[in-house]
Amino acid sequence: MLHNEARNLLVKAYEETHDAGNVAKCCRVSRRTVYRLIEQMRETGIVILKTSQRGRKRTPTEENLHGIDELVKSKPDITIDGIIDDLKLPICNETVRKAVIKQGYVYKKKFYASERDRLRCQGGMRRLDRDD
Repeated sequence: MLHNEARNLLVKAYEETHDAGNVAKCCRVSRRTVYRLIEQMRETGIVILKTSQRGRKRTPTEENLHGIDELVKSKPDITIDGIIDDLKLPICNETVRKAVIKQGYVYKKKFYASERDRLRCQGGMRRLDRDD
């Protein structure tokens, strides 16, 4: 990653020589980097690092979290994939699973065949009370 001073020098060298290959070789970067910085300079007028756009973005918004909560309240036996399908969320199932747990819900495996009819196996997701 090039710091701001190196970026400015790279653009200045290209403007003087118009030879991206030699500039890339001297600065030990790829030609694509030279062309990308030149394009950025033409479009925005600056070639500084965009530090505000770094890092992992928070995917579940407050609206998504509220929708997940309401959906689990209305359908306690819904699966994680069902939540994603119903709300048409653009996030992976692991993110939804973490959001469900963060909201205080626990989930149980769905049982099949004879296990499903047992009294202790009834129910789906439920909110975990902190007082218990």
